[in-house]
Amino acid sequence: MTESHDACRRGAALDERLTLPLEQSVLLWCMRMSVIGMKRGIAVEQRIDEMLEGLGAAGASPCLKAFMVALSQGCTRMIEVRCVCQPRLDADERALLDVLSLAQAMRPFEALLVLRGFVTQAGAIAALRGAEGVGTALLQAGRFLLEPEQEVRHFAMVQTTQPALIGLETIH
Repeated sequence: MTESHDACRRGAALDERLTLPLEQSVLLWCMRMSVIGMKRGIAVEQRIDEMLEGLGAAGASPCLKAFMVALSQGCTRMIEVRCVCQPRLDADERALLDVLSLAQAMRPFEALLVLRGFVTQAGAIAALRGAEGVGTALLQAGRFLLEPEQEVRHFAMVQTTQPALIGLETIH
């Protein structure tokens, strides 16, 4: 085996995306692609639609878009979402996948706790509606998201009394 093949094997062994079930892997790709589209002004909806149609959940696409728009418009801090080619998952990406799983499992209170760690109250409620729609569309397609393995309480953030910073962009 050549040195380049060894490097590819090591890279594949470190690819955290491979540890995700298919449904979560597709949702991660769709969220990443959505952020690329928002940041660069690129039309990515068709590609996202095709990925979700591949799961049999075409109805999830507008709900996922609503979820991502609510996050973008309501974020209180930078939400780390990586490029589609990145093998590692960021903590924020894991949290977003947890929100989608919790919403599908009809655990909205816990999903809101996670969302409030980086989204305003109004943004969290709007994002939850989108997440619930994604979960419903996946259920109708016979697709189930794994519930988070860890307790989600660690995502709950203490609200501060400091005024919000005005004029900051909410681009991820």
